[in-house]
Amino acid sequence: MSDTERTISDVGLRASSAEVIPPNSIIMTSRATIGECAINTVPMTTNQGFKNLVPTKADPEFLYYLMTMQKERLKQLCGGSTFLEIGKKQLQRFEVVCPVEVDEQTAIATVLSDMDAEITTLEQRRKKTRDIKQAMMQELLTGKTRLL
Repeated sequence: MSDTERTISDVGLRASSAEVIPPNSIIMTSRATIGECAINTVPMTTNQGFKNLVPTKADPEFLYYLMTMQKERLKQLCGGSTFLEIGKKQLQRFEVVCPVEVDEQTAIATVLSDMDAEITTLEQRRKKTRDIKQAMMQELLTGKTRLL
């Protein structure tokens, strides 16, 4: 995540309790939709609907993938009657298992990232193929193009 629709001014930042999150942190939704994650590439702030994880001894991309796999476990920790919410205390007690070596974390994240890139490429190709099919159906079914 490198850009957002809404931003905060320096004056607004000073007048609020918002904190600047350093780049390569994990920004995770903590209300209603629990556990949706992104990695910020620039310093930013979030509102109270997020919990932010600042990796100090972990590969950020590995942590991103790890946390996206934890949605159901995170939901089990949630409270709230109107909508689900995970609090700071619940998140502080939340434990995950991961490789100690950052190099191994990075290798795992690289494999997963490469797979995501391949999936995106295949999805784009599929969409393009569907668009071509739709155009061909239009041509053939309206009689604009004849096969015989």
